[in-house]
Amino acid sequence: MSDITKETETSKEDLQRLEKALEFSNTMKTFNLNKNNLKVKTQNLLSHSTSGGSFTVDQSLISFMNFVVSSGKTEITLLDKNDIPVYIEDTEKFLDDISSLYFEVVNDYYNEYQKLKSSRKIEKVLEI
Repeated sequence: MSDITKETETSKEDLQRLEKALEFSNTMKTFNLNKNNLKVKTQNLLSHSTSGGSFTVDQSLISFMNFVVSSGKTEITLLDKNDIPVYIEDTEKFLDDISSLYFEVVNDYYNEYQKLKSSRKIEKVLEI
């Protein structure tokens, strides 16, 4: 084989490797963008409004409300996410509402993330 033929084959191999690297990079970029969008969507859905207040539902709020309910308190005043005092007249109902919301949203997040994680091609990632 001549030197020119070897260089041409090497150039084609290098070009194929570069194309694969670019495809992988684009796939990861798309994956990370979709993962971030999914996370933001989940954070937005983990909001519960009641009695004129708006609360960010997370594990610490659920734990605190569980403590309140197990302590026998049926009503409480809480600070919402804007530091506005909000009177909660039925702590058990509030705990049930935020727990249900949390489990539903996090379960949906898990399912959507599994779909995203199993996607191997840009086309599949974009379908989600």
